[in-house]
Amino acid sequence: MTTIAILGGYGKAGKAIARHLVRETDCRILIVGRNGQRAREFADELNVNQPTERAQALEADLHSEEALYKTFRQCDIALICMRTTGFVESVVRAAVGTKTALLDITLNPGEIQDVCDKWEREIHQQGCCFITDAGILPGMPAALVAYAATKLTNMKKAAVGEVMRVDAWSVESIAGFLEDLQNISGGSAVYQKDDWQRPRGSGKRMMDFGSPFGVQKCYPYLITELKTLLERFHLEELGMYSAGFGHGVIDTLFMFIFLLKIGRDGRRAKSAARVLDWAFRKFGKPPYGFRMKLEAESSDGERLELILSHNDMYEVTAIPVVACLLQWLDGSIMKPGVWMMGHVVEPVRLMADIERLGMSVEMK
Repeated sequence: MTTIAILGGYGKAGKAIARHLVRETDCRILIVGRNGQRAREFADELNVNQPTERAQALEADLHSEEALYKTFRQCDIALICMRTTGFVESVVRAAVGTKTALLDITLNPGEIQDVCDKWEREIHQQGCCFITDAGILPGMPAALVAYAATKLTNMKKAAVGEVMRVDAWSVESIAGFLEDLQNISGGSAVYQKDDWQRPRGSGKRMMDFGSPFGVQKCYPYLITELKTLLERFHLEELGMYSAGFGHGVIDTLFMFIFLLKIGRDGRRAKSAARVLDWAFRKFGKPPYGFRMKLEAESSDGERLELILSHNDMYEVTAIPVVACLLQWLDGSIMKPGVWMMGHVVEPVRLMADIERLGMSVEMK
């Protein structure tokens, strides 16, 4: 029986992933974290109505390399659902040393890629498969473009946009999101005229996300998974766009914080998060949820539009991760090396699975 360890398994994203895995697979699940009581309570919850105790708890301080080795020796695949800033190399070294596969949903592509590049030879020699940039963002933008390529002959243009409306976050969640946003974005750029370049003016693009969000002003930002996607598809235009949070005050504060790179400083990020927490409570309003839209066009003018949506922000992350794991578990994408989720998955099957797992998929 395959054993999957979920590091940070009693966090909200880890819990959502674990619940799907219990329903969709026969794998043994290890809920791993520093708080043994929380891990045991959640493992017990997962085992309710199960014929055997497939979920178990493992108390471990994963900042310790010894604890990482101990954990990885007990599993085949480790899902990283906790922040690894500052000890990514310990995680990779322990995974290589125990020949453990890794799937990472944390938004720290720069540090992770640098460490994996350093360990590339050992990763291949040990036959390890590492999947990074997993989830909705990053993760799904590249997968959506790859999916469009299966539907359009000679696709030439693709744009992916997202809109996010949240009810209330904790200060800690907001601070983490600020760090994540700083990590995944490479600034404002779109691909056109054979190069990534800053758009003229704001680069604004109007995108219709359907009811209840409607038409939104979206602004470009660069993410690594789209930049490297051009190695597979010969496109004339490509871009990632965000509609923000739906209120001018909140979006202005986010932009100010982003431009000053406050998210990279833990103490300043916490202070900024308190300000944003006030803004969400003061100005945030329904509808709540997340939508991601693909707009693609072929050389002969044929168009494809597709919208993914869900009202639960943690399910939005969990569903693509589980759909990816299903391909991994049957061996379809289990191959040595380091891969971005959006590049390695088979996109047609991925889309079918995320819809079956609860994501709304609208296509026209």
